[in-house]
Amino acid sequence: MLSLAFVAAALAWSQPTLHHASPRAVLVQAQPAQHHLHVSPRARIVRAGGGPVEKLESVGEPKPIADALAGVSVGFSLLSKAIASSAIAGVDPLVGLWSSVVMGVTAPLLGSRPGVISGAAAVVVVPLGVMVATHGTKYIPLTIFLCAIFEGLFGVFRLAKLTRFISESVLSGFLNGLGGLLFMSQLKVFTYAPAFAPAVACAAICATITELLPRVKSMPASLKAVPSSLVGLAVATVTGILSGQPLKTLASTADPSTFLGGFSALPKFIDFGQFAAMFTSVPALKIAVPVAMSIAFISLLETLLAAKVVDDMKGEPLCALPAPGTAPIQGFSVPDKSVIAMSVGNLISSLLGGFGGCGLIPQTVLNLKSGGGGPLSSLVYAVSMAVFVLILAPLVGKVSQAALAGIMLSVAFSTVQFGPSLTILKRAFGQAPPAPLPAPGMPAEPPPLVALVSLAVTSYLCYAVDMASGIVAGVVLERVLVAIGGLLSKATGPKPATA
Repeated sequence: MLSLAFVAAALAWSQPTLHHASPRAVLVQAQPAQHHLHVSPRARIVRAGGGPVEKLESVGEPKPIADALAGVSVGFSLLSKAIASSAIAGVDPLVGLWSSVVMGVTAPLLGSRPGVISGAAAVVVVPLGVMVATHGTKYIPLTIFLCAIFEGLFGVFRLAKLTRFISESVLSGFLNGLGGLLFMSQLKVFTYAPAFAPAVACAAICATITELLPRVKSMPASLKAVPSSLVGLAVATVTGILSGQPLKTLASTADPSTFLGGFSALPKFIDFGQFAAMFTSVPALKIAVPVAMSIAFISLLETLLAAKVVDDMKGEPLCALPAPGTAPIQGFSVPDKSVIAMSVGNLISSLLGGFGGCGLIPQTVLNLKSGGGGPLSSLVYAVSMAVFVLILAPLVGKVSQAALAGIMLSVAFSTVQFGPSLTILKRAFGQAPPAPLPAPGMPAEPPPLVALVSLAVTSYLCYAVDMASGIVAGVVLERVLVAIGGLLSKATGPKPATA
């Protein structure tokens, strides 16, 4: 809780720099392109916090059939990502699928922002993977359970409004650190492969198709709906099988019963006796609590950011926060409900041995572009994922580990904010125009040199320490440097003329 308290204090400190008008969240940033979309040239592009968001040409409640079909499309797009997330966390592939199912069901039932898709996410499994590498998988249920408690407290005390004060440089640093961790987490697939060259070739095939297929303009519209990562996964896996190369598959490294399909694939409750012993063990809590706080904080950012993307694309300000000085929202706001829904989903997932998840920006955008946007699309997506597990589990077991690594390397590359980071660097040396004026109600961006320092510090700490500490340090350092700069400016400013 100490990290969250530091965040609250640091963000509250920054409030005097606000412009008193209706706010727009700074959190709508360009995110990892986990699913590539073909943008209609006729669509109007709006800017929101530096990231392009495509505004839908038709708004309003989606038709039930279109909403349901959009959910099926989202389910396909998340299939490979959920399996790859399981690999990063070091658990059976079906764990990621069932984690996505639980998150997809609980989010719309508990009042999350309609249109947001929640499921297995890299921001969750990367910190888990680091912990698992040192302490094993037995601490995952405890960690996700504690994470759910932190998220629930955040929602109950209506603290979602604090996240709007995080600057672009801190968010870019967070994404840079996440991208670096994603990249490093996949190297073991190649170092422990039976044959290094075939594994690299398989990953390269998958990554190339994932990146280049969406750029083919002459594809039929029906094929464009198929996620490029799913196509890459299938092609790379089939190529590996036909070549006869010694490639590890998901089934070859899991329990034989994992991919039998049918009701044997259903998730099972954890051992509550062992869980209770860990929950009351100080050594276990020392391991789990820091990781849980880190996951909780970054999951909050991702989920609220996904909700704001829906607001911008549909033109429905359900997640808009009241301007400073205006009457507060009575009851729980939509962002607070979204956080509470995520908390309950993670709580249930932890008891089923899963690792939960959070709001997913790429799949949320895909949902809206496919005709979805209501709660039905999230429910259908969850049901679709469950069907994949129960019926298609034998096929899932044949997927190559190297092919999955290719997908995650592609995600890692697109996660790193090369463009925004270069812009911040150029601004610091006067080689780029200054940052645009903030939207009404939002804090101003820090001076260029301060932004560069906070970007570097956040990037390094998110990669080398943990992501929550990196964000907290970036926010606090940024506010301290801005305050020092203001004091120096007053001390060295021009003296008033004397008569």
